[in-house]
Order: sequence, then structure tokens, then C-alpha cells
Amino acid sequence: MLSNKIKNALNEQIQKEAYASNAYLTLATWCEEKSLDGIAEYFYAASNDERDHMLEIYKYINTYGGSAHIKPLKDTTVKLKTLLDVFHYVFDLEHEVTVAINKLAKLAYEENDFATFKFLEAFVLEQQQSEKGVNELIDMIKRVGCDEKNLYYLNKTFKKNEERKALGLSPTGVEKE
Repeated sequence: MLSNKIKNALNEQIQKEAYASNAYLTLATWCEEKSLDGIAEYFYAASNDERDHMLEIYKYINTYGGSAHIKPLKDTTVKLKTLLDVFHYVFDLEHEVTVAINKLAKLAYEENDFATFKFLEAFVLEQQQSEKGVNELIDMIKRVGCDEKNLYYLNKTFKKNEERKALGLSPTGVEKE
């Protein structure tokens, strides 16, 4: 059984994952409005990933004696001008989730709830990879630039990467393990 402290903290994490999912949908819309459909697909996939995380935590709480819930979410509307602004926002969003997951894992450890600590391990590692991946994208965007010709190239690159992921391949074409 989960302690009340752990249940409350897990429910707070559900909120963060739901917010991130909605924020990624907002970013997909931003991209669609700028005819960046390949980059929009990246954000649709990211939204699904965050929703999947939310559901995993939701089910975990309900399975182990808690009552999962979602409160109304705050507005995800943001004013962003360039694709670089978008990905700096994404990094901040991912970093906020990373900090929250690490705090939650620390709480589980301190509460001697090692089952929850182990459950959170995959989230901790995934957040580390997410931040690394976003930093790499920021570097790529900085190098390529955000003028119209380069946005076309970036959009095609994102589209190709999303197609490869859908086939179970890494962006470089090597099969995932």
C-alpha cells in the first residue's frame, strides 16, 4: 500500500505529465500553423509519450491502494517567435518534469517505498535522455538557423526521423534494441 505522502506526490506528477502532454499539443499547433508538419509530428509523438507516462502513474496509484485523479489543468498557451524559442521552451518543460521526477524518487527512497522507487527508475532515466535529446536539437537548430530554407530542411529531417521511429528504427536507421 502506498502512503498518503506518496499517493499525493504521485498525483502531483500526474498533473505535470498531463500538462506536458497538453503543452506539446500546443507546440504541434504552433508548428502546423507555420507549415512545419514534420516538427508537428515530433510534438504529437511527445504528447503521446507524456500521456503514456501519466497513464502509467495513474494505473500504478490505482493498483497499489490509491485513488488517482486529474485536476483541471492550467492553460498551455505560450507566445513563441522562432523554432529555437520553441525548443528552449521544450527544454524548460522537460527540465521541470525531470526535477519533479527526481524529487518524487527521492521521496519514495526516503519513505522506504522501494517498489515505487523502482517503478520511478525508468522515468528518471528517460528524463535524462529527454533533456539530452532536446539539447541536441537546440544545438542543431542553432547551427542550421531558422530562415525559411533551413526551416524546410529541419522540417524534412524531423519528418524522416518520426517515420523511422514509427518503423522501430533510430533516427540514423539502425534498429532499436
